[in-house]
Amino acid sequence: MTTTWIADGLGRLRADIASANTSGNVEGLLARYIVGDDPRLGIAWGIDCEELWLRRTYDPSSLPTVAALGYTEAFRSDAGLLGALDEGMQRAVARDPLLAGPGAALHDPSVLLGLALVAKRFLGTKNEYAHWLGKVLGSVRRDAAVRTDPLLAHAAQLCSAKITLPVLDLEAPLSDCAAFDWWLDQGAPVGLVTADQRIALRASIVERALTEDVGRRSAHQAALLWRVLRAAVSEETAAVLRTLATVSQVLSQFESCLRRWRWDSSELRTPVRWPIRSEREVQDILWLILRGMFHDLEDEDTLPKFGHSTYRADLGVPSLGLLIEVKFARAAADFKAIEKEVLEDVEPYRRSPERYREILVFIYDDSCSVQEHETTRRALRSVPGIADVLIVSRPSHLPTAADRRE
Repeated sequence: MTTTWIADGLGRLRADIASANTSGNVEGLLARYIVGDDPRLGIAWGIDCEELWLRRTYDPSSLPTVAALGYTEAFRSDAGLLGALDEGMQRAVARDPLLAGPGAALHDPSVLLGLALVAKRFLGTKNEYAHWLGKVLGSVRRDAAVRTDPLLAHAAQLCSAKITLPVLDLEAPLSDCAAFDWWLDQGAPVGLVTADQRIALRASIVERALTEDVGRRSAHQAALLWRVLRAAVSEETAAVLRTLATVSQVLSQFESCLRRWRWDSSELRTPVRWPIRSEREVQDILWLILRGMFHDLEDEDTLPKFGHSTYRADLGVPSLGLLIEVKFARAAADFKAIEKEVLEDVEPYRRSPERYREILVFIYDDSCSVQEHETTRRALRSVPGIADVLIVSRPSHLPTAADRRE
């Protein structure tokens, strides 16, 4: 049922966005600015201000048409439109923002953001446009309620103006929460909210969207909601795919990935060579492989200690309750010692499963003693708590330990 609702809700939001998909429509232009060129929306945009619109509709004394042209110029960077925009902004700055009532164009977020794009375009040559818009934004902010519209905060950032920043408020109207989520991805100050607060924000938006009517909204409000709901669906899908099986599958490709590991011939003037000489270097490679998939990946410097022990695991993925123990075999005889080391290493974490419940053992065999692999793999897989054991060999184009010493 939830899946049906999501599809239906996204469809209604898409219809609201498409209703403003007409040439020069500032609501439609702002909606596109919010969602970008996301192909999942499935709308063939026809909102830009073309030559015919410029001749028949553009009015430099009309702020909405100046804003519409600003969106178009920002989207395709057309220097031929600068003259018309300059004329429109010259007339705009002659207006006193304090005289604009709540229903005026200067109080319309879609108009203000379009004008901010124009002011940004002229920064460095005609800074008076940004200065005037800063006063407009300050006036609108003072006339508004306590809450600052994230769209206005973004407009202020575009033209280097300063206004009171929005704050996270899960009780704000649904569209405001969606706008705040969008603003966080558009240059909001780093550290304004924590990762947990961002998750709570999106969870609140999805939960409220299940009970509120998401349809019949302005195009830009529909775009804000469509974007955050689509992102929430994508994140949930990605979470389903992030499993222990995924980690095992990715790391099982370690050997084939090392096909591109550099060890150039000495015949080259400046050969590039990446030696793998110790366990620490293997840990670094695994970090590079897994970090893009698991943002909560922890290394031995951040993993918690166990009691008074100084023992630290190599890598951890808290969201999966998974520890990754890395070992380095220099000779065939090392495999027997590695089996004992793993048993000693994993025992503390087996007694404390609150944070980590399973362990994956990854062994890099520098000696290529493949005859030992299955014995060690079978022995360690029989240990409770060890979910998988992966053993990979040094690729042939990397030198042996003896050759490296030479």
